[in-house]
Amino acid sequence: PKHFFSEGDSVDKITPETFIREAVILDMSYKETGQGITDADLDSYSNSVNARDIILIYTGYDPLQEQNNSWKNFSYLEASAARWIVNRKVKCLGIDTFSVEKYGFDEGTVHKTLLAKEIGIIEGLSQELKNFVGKRMFLVCLPLLLKGIDGSPARAILFDIV
Repeated sequence: PKHFFSEGDSVDKITPETFIREAVILDMSYKETGQGITDADLDSYSNSVNARDIILIYTGYDPLQEQNNSWKNFSYLEASAARWIVNRKVKCLGIDTFSVEKYGFDEGTVHKTLLAKEIGIIEGLSQELKNFVGKRMFLVCLPLLLKGIDGSPARAILFDIV
């Protein structure tokens, strides 16, 4: 949470269990580019999301296909969606866009809402996520242990649950 809280933990202090556990992949690709994801959007997955799960959100956003600065226009979480995630005691949230926040944010409301409850955030996931929409998988996501740093590149790998 050092990413938004000066007294928060750096990435090397966050337990691996935050990023290693069962994950459910949610499809938000029906949202128009640049449109926020709300609690109402997440409500349709209420029966699929368990406490301590990781939620991975597929929006269909592909920065390699975008041109003329339209990469700044991607789906993001509204504050209501962040509260929905907190209320369900989710352990971590991942998304295939650059950020969980709208481009150009200044308050960081979504980050702060999630990080204040020690909910991990994974941004910039691969478009391969589309192949796993609607499934429950096991995620192993290992950030580099960079001492004192607030974020890190990571490799995210999904496994079938047997």
